[in-house]
Amino acid sequence: MKKKNCTFANMNTDSLYIMLLCFVSGMAQCALMGCGIYMLKRHRAYQFQKVFAMTLILHSIGFFNNFLVAACGDLPYADYLNTLFLLFDYVIVGGYIVFGISLAMPGRYKLRQLLIVEIPFVGAMIMFAITGNQKILPAMQVFTLITCLIIMVYLLYSIKKYTAMLNDNVSNLEYFDLRWSNILVTLFFVYQLLWYADSLSQQDWFAGQEGGCSLIFDSVYCLISIAIVLYVMHKIITQKVFVLENQGDKDPYYKALFSKDIEQIIHEKQYYRDSTLTLQKLAQQLGTNRQYLSNYINRERNMTFYEYINDFRLEEAKIMLESKNSESQQSMEDIAVMVGFNSYSTFLRSFKSKYGKTPSKYLVEKSAGV
Repeated sequence: MKKKNCTFANMNTDSLYIMLLCFVSGMAQCALMGCGIYMLKRHRAYQFQKVFAMTLILHSIGFFNNFLVAACGDLPYADYLNTLFLLFDYVIVGGYIVFGISLAMPGRYKLRQLLIVEIPFVGAMIMFAITGNQKILPAMQVFTLITCLIIMVYLLYSIKKYTAMLNDNVSNLEYFDLRWSNILVTLFFVYQLLWYADSLSQQDWFAGQEGGCSLIFDSVYCLISIAIVLYVMHKIITQKVFVLENQGDKDPYYKALFSKDIEQIIHEKQYYRDSTLTLQKLAQQLGTNRQYLSNYINRERNMTFYEYINDFRLEEAKIMLESKNSESQQSMEDIAVMVGFNSYSTFLRSFKSKYGKTPSKYLVEKSAGV
């Protein structure tokens, strides 16, 4: 997205500025286009991955505006083309909104339903292309700002709700957790707010071309765009989606009869050692209903499923540490994997949270007889 509608006459006063601007824009354009194509070819298992890839390609096309500055600066219709591309930027904003919704609420909407979000953005661009009415751009700026505020609140709430559902159903959150996107959603809105404020003031933030856009601002924007894209791409490549299965039970609170206590069965069978264990899978292994098991854990044990299973893992890890001797070849990383943790860092964090010390410190104190 661009900072504001720049004056072409000012841009043409400095050919060096234009060359540098085109170079920086071209670099960002190639990076975004390359990432988008890579995502489409290699990582498109989920809807949000496809949407992100297509939005990156659209975003890369948006950088053509800077090349128009260089090629068409003296033409009478240059400002018209520039504004048209600025409105295209709002279509890109719509694409990122669709991506955010598909990421925070996996499986809830089909792609054709989500594309309804793009209608006002595409409509505004088409309307300007036909009429050339300059009032359309400021109207879209206000509309986009309000829309982004609503979407930000909606996404933050949805991510919180999704995280709570994961805690109640998944025993390892490494590849499902979406809390990393909270900051991203908030920063996206802050960026839109600053972009809107600057477009109203029509003043440069940095020293640059007289009456035009700053090369420093455009360069920083391009570099930040590349950095954010690479970060998000890294996250969503490994991101997995968890969707609750429909059980179709007539009685959601059906209580199965256990021959033994639930905890005793889990201890004996060591179900918690399965790093992919979910509430549904454990319910099937116990021969009971998912909803009943969930109610038992949440109401009677006052825990989430994530906390409940990790308690078993930490208890066994503690026993293994207590029985560990100096001749043992078993490392703490091995223990973490054996008891069911996906990563050693999660094991360390969980162990310290429960016992108030790291496994290493616990082992030292145990050896010293503390």
